[in-house]
Amino acid sequence: MIKGFRRWREEWRPSSVTLGGPTFPLLVLFGLNAVDELDRAAFGVLLPDIRDHFGLTNSQALAMVSVSVIAVLLIEIPLSFYADRGRRVRIAAIGAALWGIFSIGTGLAITVAMLVLMRIGAGGGRAVVTPTHNSLLSDYYAPAARVKVFSFHRQANSVGLILGPLIGGGLGTWLGWRAPFFVFAVPTFIFVVLALRLEEPVRGMHERLAAGVAAEHASVAEPHESVVSTIKVLYQVRTIRRIWMAMPFLAIALVGIAFLLALVYEEVFDLNAAERGVIAAAVEPLQIVGIFVAIPIVSRIALRDPGFLLRFVALVGIFNGFVLVALAYAPHVSIAIMCHMLLSGSIGTLAPAFFATISIVAPARVRSVSFSAISVFGIPGIALLLPIIGAIADEYGAQKAMIVMIPVMIICGFILASAAKFVAEDIATANAHHAAVPA
Repeated sequence: MIKGFRRWREEWRPSSVTLGGPTFPLLVLFGLNAVDELDRAAFGVLLPDIRDHFGLTNSQALAMVSVSVIAVLLIEIPLSFYADRGRRVRIAAIGAALWGIFSIGTGLAITVAMLVLMRIGAGGGRAVVTPTHNSLLSDYYAPAARVKVFSFHRQANSVGLILGPLIGGGLGTWLGWRAPFFVFAVPTFIFVVLALRLEEPVRGMHERLAAGVAAEHASVAEPHESVVSTIKVLYQVRTIRRIWMAMPFLAIALVGIAFLLALVYEEVFDLNAAERGVIAAAVEPLQIVGIFVAIPIVSRIALRDPGFLLRFVALVGIFNGFVLVALAYAPHVSIAIMCHMLLSGSIGTLAPAFFATISIVAPARVRSVSFSAISVFGIPGIALLLPIIGAIADEYGAQKAMIVMIPVMIICGFILASAAKFVAEDIATANAHHAAVPA
């Protein structure tokens, strides 16, 4: 056991994760990613209390979430085009400052309209995370390190999802639902200051080095694409086209699960905000465990077969659909928590594999947009399915609403698995683009 622990510790030493790359950028982006989850996780746990405070139904509450999320996705696209041209470090810091300000505004909201506006503003600040963090990580670190790098970065979400529900639920029960949103702005502003010390990496340098470009030429930034040519370049990547097809189904799962879990715990097991927060915080470390155990294995297989990353995401996603229904119909809260633990342990491995795939198939000069464009294709799922799920919860209960997750995840899984066959060829095409960049 001790030997096994030492082996896993060696796997996750910062120098092992980055393969010799700088650790400070990874730690700062980790911190920013963690504090952005505090506000969002607390809002999910406190949603039933916020719903009752403003006199909303379940469908109205989820519709409010849908409006906020869709607005954020629409904000993210122009941000991603700018991120492919501007200084991503500065954009990331400004976005973090904005979500801190609007988090305070959430706590001050006195009407539903003001609350929605504050959630859109906070989400708009968080919208910088996907295009800037993922693009920066792709340019700070070599392709061989990215599965682990994205996994390390993703663990920040787990840290936020542990502390957010725990602190948010506790403060919400003790001081009211508004208090957590004031408290969570403080660490955000601390990491904003640290982010301003980061240096902007050269776009595509690691890919050009891997393609055999001389070091003095590899450090020359790639030329920018126009908006139209960016879309054309991404559309030519078949892996990304298939991912776009899967996104309506993946988005509804990612957005809807947190809120459905809160409704199940309240409606089926009669738990208050503090109890829901404790459970959410207690199961979240299993995401870290899942990443620590699974990702080194996944990373090694992916070095030989990069398409395995999407097949892995597909299988885990389908498995999670069935686990969600088992949780909803658990005969006792202890069994529901066990299902939640299993769900948490597996779901944490999805994003690193997913983002690592995009980072290696998309040319560096359009990489920020490649990470954000997928979100746009999730809008139909969020706009149509999430309110329907809320209506099902109102009419038939949260348990019945959770059953919708099974066909959603099965469809998503089959589409993603079908994309795996294109990954190797798309990597070769992307590397050819990098090698052809003039010095």
